Amino acid sequence: MKRTKKDYIQYVGGIILLTLGVALSSKAGFGTGSLDSINFALAHQTGLNLSIIIVAMAGVAILISTMIRRQKPNFKPLIAAILMAIFTEGWVNVVNIIVIDSILMQCVVFTLSLLCLAFGLAIYLKPKLPANPNDDITVSLHEVFHFKIGTAKLLVDLIAIGIALLIGGPIGVGTLLLTFLLGPLVNIINHIFLTPKASMIQSKIEIS
Repeated sequence: MKRTKKDYIQYVGGIILLTLGVALSSKAGFGTGSLDSINFALAHQTGLNLSIIIVAMAGVAILISTMIRRQKPNFKPLIAAILMAIFTEGWVNVVNIIVIDSILMQCVVFTLSLLCLAFGLAIYLKPKLPANPNDDITVSLHEVFHFKIGTAKLLVDLIAIGIALLIGGPIGVGTLLLTFLLGPLVNIINHIFLTPKASMIQSKIEIS
C-alpha cells in the first residue's frame, strides 16, 4: 500500500493529540486511562523515567499482540511507542503550568482530555500505520475476532484496570469514564468524521 504525506501527517498529528489527552487526564486528577495508570504506577514505584516505562511496557504489549495473531513478532509498533513516550513526557511537563483550583476546572480539563484522547486515537489509527503496541492489542482483536475498534478498546481497558488496581495505579472515576466513553466516542468519530461518504451511505443502509 502506497503511503502519502497526508498519512504520515495524520499519524503524527493523532499521536500528538492523543498524548496531550494522556497528560491532561493525569493533570485533571480524576484518574488516568487504564493502560496509562499502569505506566504511571510503575514509573512511581520504580523511580524510572516515564518514557522508559512506556517503551518497556510496549515490548510486553508486542508479545501479547503476537500471541493473539499467532504470527512472528512485529516490532514496527515500537516506532509509535517511542513517539508516544517522547510526546507524553513532553506534554506532562507542559500541562504542569495549568492551575486547577476548583472541581469545575477539573471537569473542564478532564473533558478536554477525553476529547483529545478520542480524536487522537481515531485519527492516528486511520492511516493503518504501526499502532502503539498497546493500541495494537486493540487492532489485533479487531483483525482476529472482528470486534469494532471501540469494543476491542473497551475489553482491553477493563483488563488493564484490574492490573492497575493490583499495582496501585491512579484509578478513579475518570478511569471508569474513559473506559466506557472512549471506545464509543472513537466509533462515533470514525463514523461521522473519518468515514468516506460512500461508506457512510452504505453504513446507514445496513443500520436501517
